[in-house]
Amino acid sequence: MYKKIKSDFFYITSVILLLGVYLSAGCGTTEQQLQERTDTGYYQNVLGSDVVREQLTRGFQSVRRIQSNTIFRTYQFDGEPYPLRSELERVLFQDVASRSQTNNHSTAGTATVLHNQGGRVLLFTASHTVVQPDTIWHYQAGTRNQPDPVIEAVSVRESLNQYVFTDGGIVMIEVVAYDVRKDLALMVSRGEVSGSDNLRRLEFPGGIAEQLQWGDVVFAMGYPRGVQMVSQGVASRSNHPIRSIILDLSINRGFSGGPAFAVRNDGTLEWLGVITSAMGEQEFYLAPNFRSDDDFNPDLPYDGTIYINSAQRIYYGISNVVDIEEIREFMAESQIVLRRYGISISNL
Repeated sequence: MYKKIKSDFFYITSVILLLGVYLSAGCGTTEQQLQERTDTGYYQNVLGSDVVREQLTRGFQSVRRIQSNTIFRTYQFDGEPYPLRSELERVLFQDVASRSQTNNHSTAGTATVLHNQGGRVLLFTASHTVVQPDTIWHYQAGTRNQPDPVIEAVSVRESLNQYVFTDGGIVMIEVVAYDVRKDLALMVSRGEVSGSDNLRRLEFPGGIAEQLQWGDVVFAMGYPRGVQMVSQGVASRSNHPIRSIILDLSINRGFSGGPAFAVRNDGTLEWLGVITSAMGEQEFYLAPNFRSDDDFNPDLPYDGTIYINSAQRIYYGISNVVDIEEIREFMAESQIVLRRYGISISNL
């Protein structure tokens, strides 16, 4: 009995040793050395830090929703024939118009607080969210580029109310400087801002746009459709002279003017630019003469008047960013205006 157990033990031990040699040999042919991850870029392209999350949370004390409400009065003219623009330059529109009506035009966007001292607040945003023209000429189709175009109607701005949403309610603001080509604008508060509004100056410094590389991660903050939101995208570079950064963000209306931040390798956020637009195109389509009392039956052919309507189609995932260098240049050009309000900016 003892000999049998000894023999079995010797057999099992031999099998285990042979199996160990086999596994060692097999693993040896596929062994991989783990390499320590290094990131030599100025900004990170892989994220996962609680430090970043805390900074984004604080950032929304400086990134706020803004609203612009404009009322236009539109004067319409009879077309037998329509007047030329030169004929309307020195007359009162109400004296020659056949009828008029008012229209309310509202835009929403995102702004960043750059200064809050002595009850005066300075905000930064995209100009198309807050800059409204005094007069809009409605040209007859095909005559816009003529020396003296034909006018079908004229819209004149009657009132403009703009405000920023704060923790304490709303604060009225007004545009003091803008650049339509760069799509940038500065606004100041009309009245004194209190501490309960909690409009804190942006604490993140301006970054280095040329250091942002392909594939680096960028965070954008804003209020699409009025909803407070942070979005993460991957950066691509563009040769455009102003909008040099492209992000694969699916932005919606209201995100315009929102700041874009990248994370340095030490974990701190830096301001890299502002979201100004998304790619898109104008689409034209045929539509029925719709009125609120119309009742269309999908089973019957439509025999009414057909009109041409248009709508904007946004290419989601292609968002344009004006970089921080363009913002710095715009701020430098606006220094004279800002000094009138006792404002000095040094954190860019």
